[in-house]
Amino acid sequence: MFITTNIIVSFLLIMTRMIGMLVSAPVFSRKEFFVLGKIAFAFWTSALLIYVVPAPISPPDTGLTFIFMFISEFLIGVLIGFIMDFFIIAVEFAGSLMDTQAGLSVSAILDPSSGRSLPLLSLLLKWTATMIFLAIDGHHLVLSSLLESYRLLPIGHPVNFSKGMLFIVTTTTDLFAIGVQLAAPIMLVVFMIDFGFGMLNKVAEQVNVFQLGFQIKPITSLTVFLFTVPGLINSVYRIMDKLSHHLLMLLYYLSGVTNG
Repeated sequence: MFITTNIIVSFLLIMTRMIGMLVSAPVFSRKEFFVLGKIAFAFWTSALLIYVVPAPISPPDTGLTFIFMFISEFLIGVLIGFIMDFFIIAVEFAGSLMDTQAGLSVSAILDPSSGRSLPLLSLLLKWTATMIFLAIDGHHLVLSSLLESYRLLPIGHPVNFSKGMLFIVTTTTDLFAIGVQLAAPIMLVVFMIDFGFGMLNKVAEQVNVFQLGFQIKPITSLTVFLFTVPGLINSVYRIMDKLSHHLLMLLYYLSGVTNG
C-alpha cells in the first residue's frame, strides 16, 4: 500500500479521535496508564484502524478545514469516553452521599488514579465499579464503540454536536437518581437516627446528641453497608450493563439520526 497524503491525513484524524477517547474513558484515562503508553497505544491502534476505516470523502483542502476536522474528531472521542465514565462517576457520587450521611467525609484519603482526595465509601465504590467494568469487558467495549463510531460517523461526516450535547445533559440527570438509589438504605437509616436523636433532645436536653451522632452514625452506616453489599453489587452491574445502549444512542444523536 502506497502512503499518500490522504492516508496520512486519515491516520492523523483517526489518532485524534483515539486520543480524545483516551482522555476521558474509564481505565484508559487513569494515571496508572502512563502518558507514553497512551501515545504508543493510540499510534499503533490507529495504524491498525487505517486498514478498515474509509478515508474521508472530501479531504480538507484548507488549513482551517483541517483544524476544524481535528477538533471535531477529538470532541467525538471525548464524548464517547465520557459517556462510559459517567456511570462510574454516578457510583462514586453514591459513595459520596453515603460518606456525607455517615459522617465519614472527613476521613478522605488520596486517590492516586485521579489525584483527588476521596472518602472511604466513595473510593471503595469507585474501584468496585471499575472492577465490574473490567469484568464485563468494558475496556473491549470502549474499543469496539470507537470502531463502531467510524461506521456511524465517518471521518469528515457532519456532526450534530447540539443533539449530542443535549443527550449528554439529559443523561447526566440520571447521575443524581442513580446516586440516591444506591445510597437510599444508608440515607434512610441516618434519617431515622437523626429523628430519634431529635426526640431524645426534646426529652433529655442535657444529652449532647451532636457528639453522640458522630459515634453512632459511622458504625450503624457501615453495618447497613455491609448488609446491602450483595444488592449493591448487582445494582452496579445493571448500571454498567447499560453502557452499550447509551453509547449507541450518543452516536446516533451525533450523526443526526433521531429515531435510533
